[in-house]
Amino acid sequence: MKIQKTDLAQKLNKIKGVVPKKTTMPVLQGVLVRDGYLIANNMEMTVKEKIEGIEGESFIIPERAFDLINNLPDGEMEVSVVAGNIITIKADKIKNKYQTMDPVQFPVTASQEEGSELTIKADMLLESIKRVSYAVPAQGSNPVMSSMCLQASGGQLNFVGLDGHVLAWDKVEYSGEFELLIPKNTVDKLKSLGMSGDVQIRHSKTGAVFITEDFEVYTRLVEGEYFKYQTMFKELPLHTVVSRMALLDAMTRAKMCTEERCPVRFELDGSSLSLSIKDKTTDYHETVELQEDMAEALTIGFDARLVLETLKAFDCENVGVSFGGPKMPMIVEAEDSDFKTIVLPVAIN
Repeated sequence: MKIQKTDLAQKLNKIKGVVPKKTTMPVLQGVLVRDGYLIANNMEMTVKEKIEGIEGESFIIPERAFDLINNLPDGEMEVSVVAGNIITIKADKIKNKYQTMDPVQFPVTASQEEGSELTIKADMLLESIKRVSYAVPAQGSNPVMSSMCLQASGGQLNFVGLDGHVLAWDKVEYSGEFELLIPKNTVDKLKSLGMSGDVQIRHSKTGAVFITEDFEVYTRLVEGEYFKYQTMFKELPLHTVVSRMALLDAMTRAKMCTEERCPVRFELDGSSLSLSIKDKTTDYHETVELQEDMAEALTIGFDARLVLETLKAFDCENVGVSFGGPKMPMIVEAEDSDFKTIVLPVAIN
């Protein structure tokens, strides 16, 4: 196989994160080259990335060769395999050999032929995934909670993340009925691939595949029923509107003044929000102007990190903020889309 080093390195870098660090199947600790694709598999997720000019080739690039490929000089490189599964990488005056594995042993996820199918624009899919993914915990004892819910119901396609402290919900118009629980690792990989054009999603009860012109991402689905998230969003009596960037900047300044995980105190009164963070080394105060007067004064506390992550998930100029009382969740809503979140309060002195 002859290929430009830059092309191979860029494609490997997009999918190498799928390659498992530890596995009972050593053959998975590499990227398979087969039928015009680079393929990485960790038995929960398989990513296939199209690569030109290698039809008919079949071999495994071992993980320990990735760094060398990245650091080769720009220009044409050559990868060849001889008997005994010895792979040779050559570029300019550089040559190195690696022992690799038999590509026949590499498990490749079967195509998702049965089940249902939908098509969605990649930018629409990724925008909603990026909004809600911060609320999906990286790991936990509850597999359902450690997944993103992709649910079609009532004429809309819902994207939901929930970690017990924050709930994020976005939606777009779609006609259909299904519910897929997508593992956090797959969600993160979908965000990082740089997909474009149309995304075809095929799914069954146990698995799903996301297909574009350049990628195929196969994933197992989490079993179980997702939470009744719609019922958690209720109309609250206290409402205001605030500049997202003004509040985000104030929260960033406040958070950088403390190394401890301490709550941020919100004191809302009339047209102002006074926020403060206090610990052994800092006593930070800042006032942010509200665009709508509060119906009554309210003092409430939140995890500062969650407030920051929530504000970063939005991309609109202003957000609507609603409260029900000092011990009730805060609802944050975008002014230009259906995206909204719930942030639970914490106790403050």
